[in-house]
Amino acid sequence: MAQSEMIFVPCQNGIFNIPEELVESLAALSPRRIVYLRDDEDSMTIASVPLADGRRRQLNSRYRSPMFRMATRLAIVDMKESLRIMAVEWR
Repeated sequence: MAQSEMIFVPCQNGIFNIPEELVESLAALSPRRIVYLRDDEDSMTIASVPLADGRRRQLNSRYRSPMFRMATRLAIVDMKESLRIMAVEWR
């Protein structure tokens, strides 16, 4: 997937799946499959490098975020070393 490409995924009650090609891309940058998550005001960042105020988590394709509980569709921007996730449709 090209750098800064945006894709859209469904979201239900804050649960969403990251496409496998994005998971594999991050896994290539994080040999132990550890990523860092940070919730900002209106988006979530998942990065292969430590983030200020970020929490560590095992990389997988399924995530849950209370901030997206009312969202029905999310946009994921691939920024190579990180993913930026934002709600684009709500119920």
